[in-house]
Amino acid sequence: MFKLSKTINNFILISSSLTFALFIGEIGLRILNISYPSFYKVDSHRGHSLIYDMFGRWRHEGNASVSINKSGLRDKNYTKKKTKNTFRIVVIGDSFAEAIQLDKDKTFWSLVEQKLSKCQKLSKKNIEVINFGVGDYGTAQEYTTLKYHASQFSPDLVLLAVFTDNDVINNSKILSPKNRFSPFLKLKDNEYIFDMSFRDTKTYQWRNSLVRRKLFFLINKSHIFQLVNQARVLVNNQYPKFMLGEISRDEDMSQNLEFIPELYKESSIEWQREWKFTDELIKLIQEESYVLSTDYLVVILSNPIQLYPNFSVREQYFKNLATYNQFYPDQRIYKLSGKENFKALTLAPLLQTYADKNKVFLHGFNNTKMGSGHWNNFGHQIAGEIISNKICLLQK
Repeated sequence: MFKLSKTINNFILISSSLTFALFIGEIGLRILNISYPSFYKVDSHRGHSLIYDMFGRWRHEGNASVSINKSGLRDKNYTKKKTKNTFRIVVIGDSFAEAIQLDKDKTFWSLVEQKLSKCQKLSKKNIEVINFGVGDYGTAQEYTTLKYHASQFSPDLVLLAVFTDNDVINNSKILSPKNRFSPFLKLKDNEYIFDMSFRDTKTYQWRNSLVRRKLFFLINKSHIFQLVNQARVLVNNQYPKFMLGEISRDEDMSQNLEFIPELYKESSIEWQREWKFTDELIKLIQEESYVLSTDYLVVILSNPIQLYPNFSVREQYFKNLATYNQFYPDQRIYKLSGKENFKALTLAPLLQTYADKNKVFLHGFNNTKMGSGHWNNFGHQIAGEIISNKICLLQK
C-alpha cells in the first residue's frame, strides 16, 4: 500500500512539474513571439486555402507578421458589396501574391493600392486592391478562386499573377509532383474539362479528416505544440548541404536558383504539350472575367535566375543549353495575350535591368539564399511601381 501511494505521489509530482514546465515554456514563447503556425486548410474546390482569422509570424523565408482576414485572405477586411465610386482590383496568384515573407504593407499589391490613388485617371475613385493569393497555387486553383470567391467582390479588374517557374509544372498532372492534390485541367474527347480526383486521394482525405483538423486546431492554439511540429518537419526534411558542412554557402546558392532548363527551351515536345494547359487556364480566367464584365490583366512575374544581378552567373546557367531564350516563358504568354486580346505585362526584363544597374538582389532573404526564392522588399517595391503605372495607363 505504501509503495502504491509513493508511486502515485511520484506520478503526480512528475505530472505537475511537466505541466508547470509546459506552462512556463508556453508563456516564454509567447513573450518572445516565437511561433510556427499552420496557415492552411483543405478546400474542396482548390485543394487547400488559408484559415480565416488566423495570425502568426512567418520565419522560414523572410520575417513577417501574418494575419488572415475573416474571408480567408492575407489582407485587411473588405466588404463583398463594393461602395459607390470604388475602383476594385482582385489579385489572384500563388505564394508571390500571398507574399507571406514580408509585412503586408510592403507587398506589391498593397503598394499598387497606395500608388493608384495618385493616378490622375483614378483621382476621383476609392482604390481597393484585394489579395486572393495563396501559396502553392497553380492556375487551375486561381481560376476556381476567381469563380467561387473573388467574383463575389464585384471587381473592376482581375489581375492574374503568373509565376512561370512553377505554374507550368503545377498545371500539369504529368510534370507536377505525384503527391500534389489540386484540380487539374485535362483533355478528353478534344475538350478541356476539370479533373477533381484529388478529392479521392488518401492525402486529401486524411487532411480533411476530423482527427487531423482537430489536431492542427490544437497545434495552432499552442506555441509549444507548434515548436514540436516544426522540429518534426525539420527532421523529416533534408537540411541544406551547406548546413552539414559538405559544401560552401556560395556553392549551395549557385546550385539552387530554381533553374528549370526545359522552361526556357521551345523544342521540348513534352513541355509544349503541357504548356497548353497553362494557356487554356489563362484563357478560362479571361472568359470568367468577361462574364463578370471586368477588365483582365495578366502580370508575368520574374524567376530568380532571370534577375540574378550578375550577367556571367546567368550565362553560366544557360551555357549548356543548345538553344535558349531566358525570357521565353514570358514572351510565350505575351504572344498569347496578343492572340486572345487580353492585356499582359512582362516584369522580368524590366526588373532585370533594375537589378543589373543597381547591383541588388530582388529575390531572396538573408535567412535563406539571396537571389533565390521569392521577391524581397526591393522586388515588391519595384514590381509595385511598374504594375501600378501599367494599370494607370490602361484606364480610359
